[in-house]
Amino acid sequence: MAFALTCLQRISIRHKKAGLTEPSGLALATDGGGLWAVSDDTAHIFRIGFDGKLDKDRSFDVPDIELEGITAHPGGRYLYAVREDTNEVIKLDTAKRKVAARRRLADMAGYDTVSAFFAGDAANDGLEGITWNPATRSLVCLKEGNPGLLIEVASNLKEIRGHTVLGAHNGFTAPGLDPGRMDFSDIAADATRAAFWIVSDLARRLYLYAPGEDRVLHSAPLTHLRKGTVREVEKPEGVDIDPAAGRLYVASDSEARLYVFDVRA
Repeated sequence: MAFALTCLQRISIRHKKAGLTEPSGLALATDGGGLWAVSDDTAHIFRIGFDGKLDKDRSFDVPDIELEGITAHPGGRYLYAVREDTNEVIKLDTAKRKVAARRRLADMAGYDTVSAFFAGDAANDGLEGITWNPATRSLVCLKEGNPGLLIEVASNLKEIRGHTVLGAHNGFTAPGLDPGRMDFSDIAADATRAAFWIVSDLARRLYLYAPGEDRVLHSAPLTHLRKGTVREVEKPEGVDIDPAAGRLYVASDSEARLYVFDVRA
């Protein structure tokens, strides 16, 4: 299943006073009215509009920095985020504006099945992304690399239900990039395609991965046209998809920009 990307907009989401300077995770709000974002150096959950403006009334403080990914529960009230340094999954109550639950992967049943992937040198490559998988009604967490990993976690945060190693063997490659250096920045579930959209910072590339087939269906560089020149999106760290609208959203960490793509597949 090939796909075509066309960059429609490039919008600044930098809000220095609020602390949104290095967006590291992105999630489409369930009401369809905007996006949730985290910035790994700021203990805050940000709600932004599609125009890039900050919704201060819906944004709120949290007791954590190093948040690298965020996703919305389909019910609308709760968000889930991952913390890279502790490999925690954190459940956030948007109505009460506080942490509702939290658990480290190491404290979940089934951690023994993935513990080896977090040992030694691999310990520095923690959780980078998270998405709600409507097919299984569970969470899928994304490990950054060494190797890349998908980890299915129960919504009550008590159990690891399975995992998949990501790498060249299932199609995660990029021109000019040593397969051993491939990294993974964020993930978004796409129910209409029974697949996940995954972005890589180092590859500056977008992958459409089918978990049922355990393979990349197609990939493409993340680019935009600026002043007549094709340019790559720098440090893509967040992604989410609105399949009904045919829109894919990518956040650049270094630019603090939101890229809006038309996606056809």
